Amino acid sequence: MSRKRGRHADLHDSDMTVVFESLLKSVARAFYPDQCVLLIDVLIRDKYLRDDADMSTRLKLPLKELRRHLQHLMQEQLVRKERVDDLEEGGSRATEFFYIDYYHALQVITYRLHLLKKGLESREKAARGTGAYECPNHARGLCEGRYTSLEAQSCYDDDLGTFVCAACRAENMQSLTPMPKESYALVPVDDRGEEAKALRDIDRVKVQLGASTDASGEVLRRGVHELLQQVNLSTSALSSNLPSENHHFGRGSRRIEGTGKTAAIKAKRDARAGADADERADADQARSSTDLLYVKSGEGGFRISVEKGVGGQALRMAKGEGDPE
Repeated sequence: MSRKRGRHADLHDSDMTVVFESLLKSVARAFYPDQCVLLIDVLIRDKYLRDDADMSTRLKLPLKELRRHLQHLMQEQLVRKERVDDLEEGGSRATEFFYIDYYHALQVITYRLHLLKKGLESREKAARGTGAYECPNHARGLCEGRYTSLEAQSCYDDDLGTFVCAACRAENMQSLTPMPKESYALVPVDDRGEEAKALRDIDRVKVQLGASTDASGEVLRRGVHELLQQVNLSTSALSSNLPSENHHFGRGSRRIEGTGKTAAIKAKRDARAGADADERADADQARSSTDLLYVKSGEGGFRISVEKGVGGQALRMAKGEGDPE
């Protein structure tokens, strides 16, 4: 699907990623609780979170609580999971990583905002155009008699000279003891309260999605629609931000020491490798020391450097027991 070009269309991929990350943060602050905002911020900063003790140690929160909020974000289609080989850092071969798929999240945000707009418009329209008349039995839960002004025209009763509930009238026509028509005559309904509530909801959402400023007027957070428009006008494609790729190329957070399932095994392996390295270093030092022969003469000390295998011949020469041929 081609994108429209605009004044932001010349942004580079890295710039567009920064803009989308700002969009994510604005959406999180507009619609989600503080714990979810924290997790989205960390996922943007660290690229991923491991689903084990590393995550709880890093964020200093109970693992069960973190998983509950991340599960909610997964249901909202903003967070996903991928299994990654994390054995080298003390995890497992199938450690689950939480992450944000930038491309997918953009589609979700766009669709959710569209549904939100349509829903608010439908509620406002319903508040203005329905419920102009109501049957008294509706308030008591005995019928579904709510009518618009247009619908009420077909419910006019010549005998009574007013509108009556069509459902109640049909029921009473078949009853042996019908109720008087006055008991189900329609009465006007003041729907201004519903309309006012719908308009308040629209204003509240506008504030949530708009830019946020401090007391001095400095912008703390850009508006959601402004950021979304900037992203949609770009020709750059957002990445899937897969943990397997980021982890492979060294992008993202390093595991905190001792938090993985195989941390103890890794510690033993590292200790054994360190001990082997020390032994090799000692052996190399011992071999190199045999290549130097220290001899003292009567006039002072001096050092003779010799090759391997000729130490004995050099020693005899130093003692004056023989000369080389």
